[in-house]
This record gives sequence, C-alpha cells and structure tokens, in this order.
Amino acid sequence: MATIRKIQRQSGVVYKAIIKKSGVELKSKTFKLKRDATTWAKRIEADEEMMESLGTRGAGMRFSELVDEYIGQWQGKDEKNQFIRAGYWSAVFGNYKLVDITTDLIRQQLKEFEAGKCLRGDGSGKSKATTRSRSATTVNRYRCVLSSIFKYAVQEGFLTVNLVSRVPGRRISNQRTRFLNEDERTRLLLACKNSSWDKLHILVLMAMTTGMRKSELIGLRWSTVDFDKNLAFLGDTKNGEERYCPIPDFVVTELKRFRQVGNGYLFPATSGDQPFEFKKHWFRALRDAGIEHFRWHDLRHTCASMLVMHGATLFEAGQVLGHKSAQTTMRYAHLSTDHKSALVDRVMSLAVHL
Repeated sequence: MATIRKIQRQSGVVYKAIIKKSGVELKSKTFKLKRDATTWAKRIEADEEMMESLGTRGAGMRFSELVDEYIGQWQGKDEKNQFIRAGYWSAVFGNYKLVDITTDLIRQQLKEFEAGKCLRGDGSGKSKATTRSRSATTVNRYRCVLSSIFKYAVQEGFLTVNLVSRVPGRRISNQRTRFLNEDERTRLLLACKNSSWDKLHILVLMAMTTGMRKSELIGLRWSTVDFDKNLAFLGDTKNGEERYCPIPDFVVTELKRFRQVGNGYLFPATSGDQPFEFKKHWFRALRDAGIEHFRWHDLRHTCASMLVMHGATLFEAGQVLGHKSAQTTMRYAHLSTDHKSALVDRVMSLAVHL
C-alpha cells in the first residue's frame, strides 16, 4: 500500500509518494501536487511487472551494468555475434534501471529494430546500411540474446521474471532451399578464381562440396585435416557433436597447393591467430558472377542438392551435412524424385513379374 507524505520545505509544500512491500520501502518520488503523487503511486501498484521487480537485488541496477556482467561470464559459441547483439541492447536500454524496463517497452524496441535496415560488414571492421529489411530470423536472434540477458538476471536474483519470455518471437519459415544450378556454379567458381584473395576459390569449393558450415570451415587448422584419408575433423559443431567430414579427392588436391606445417588456420588473417575476414571478396565474387539472392549458407544447400539429385539418400545427405535431425534433411526430399523413380523401376522390375 502506498503512503503519501506531506513535506514542508523552504520552497513550499511537496508530497512524497512511497511504495512499500512487507513494510520495506521499495520506491519513492516527490511531487508538487498531492493528486500527482497519488496518481503515480496507483500506477506503480497497478503494474504487476513493476511490483514483481521492486525489492529484488537488482532493482536499482542499470541495464548496461547487467550486460557487462552477462558478457563477463559468457562462455558459449558465436562469441562475436553474441557480443554485437548484447552491445546493441546495451545501447538501447543502457541507462534504464532494470525495474523500469517493461514488456511493452521491449515489444516496442523489437518492432523498431525489425523496421530498421540490415547492416553489412565491408571487411575492415566497419558496417554500412543496406536497402534490405531485417528478416524475422535476425529479429529472433537479437530477441534471443536479450532474453538470455534477462534469464541471467533472474538466475542471479536481480529480477524475478524474464520479461522477454512474454514477448513472442517472429514466425519464420526454415524451408528456404536456394541452391546453385550448374551454370551458376561454374560462373561463381570462375569469379572466385579471379578474386584478389587467392584462397577464395578453394574456400568456396570446399563449402560447395563438403557442406561444412562457415564457422566450421574458417575454424579448420592444418592439424585437423587428414590428407591421407581426405577427412576434416570438426570438433566444435553447431549441434555440439564431433564429426569427420569427407573432402573429395580433387578438392584435397587443390587444397594441397596451400598446405602448411603446424597448427595454423587454413584461412588465416594477415596478422594474429585468427581466420581471414573474406566478406568483401565473397560479395564481389557474387556480383562478378551475376549471382543474386544468395547467401553463404546456401552453399550448404547447394551441396545437399547435388548429393540428393545424384542418388544419395536423404539419410546419407544428412550424415554428410551433420544433421542431428532427419527432419532437417527432409527439405531436400522433392529433389530426389528422379532417383526415387529409378529406384522403384529397378526394384519392382526384379520383384514383380507380370
């Protein structure tokens, strides 16, 4: 129950609204008019989220402090993007106290983020705006990081509820299967050969023929490639399971041109022990090849499509790609029509004699 206290000051009378819970003062504010103090107190008491948060250990903590603490303990994957997204939310909510952040505010900020335009890195650590709108997937990824920050706040006792869980994510379709046809593959590989970065061709060729994810490819070191068995060992995959990825013989032959001794990256930066940032070279190759509406991840789809269309079963394709769920590979089922027809003709012609 709120208390309104009349206070006499040299400048005149003011009214202090005090919010209490179990006899403990949680929040207060001073007004010149009693009705304003009363209105403010009623609004706070009517706000269930606010009342849930008041009195918690982190009620007075600013969001920027929470983000700093969250980042300090982070030990998950995709560290770079995680910190970029956390930094975005720190810029949006940084000066807010945790107790003042509401579900409505989060919902509004997500809408504003969704209405913005995508940024694209230029390979030099800088970003520039594009004309492309942010996708539902991008919005959900930023929402997920914000939710993780609030989840951490609940775990640490700073808050009692994760407000982001009350804001549903955007609906998305994961059935995009853009892949290169034969002509597009030829044009793209030629453009990569002509790139100013001499390893773009082998990188794209490996992505196209092995189905490895971008993070898996750029994380490869010479010590993780078995040139005798044509295998790449992937110890840190998206689904958390180690696996060996086969590399076609003709790709291994091309890779040997760059082979080095030691534990360095296959695709190292010009300085420091880190992978090369090849975005600008990749986008230039796409432009030179006349390839439109194509993402790096679509090279993985291209690998899957070639496997299925040339006779691999969905299970076999899933094994090569490292799919944990067979359902993930089902998006390529329609591509295996010719193979399935040939299979039925072959089997039934032997099994049934009319």
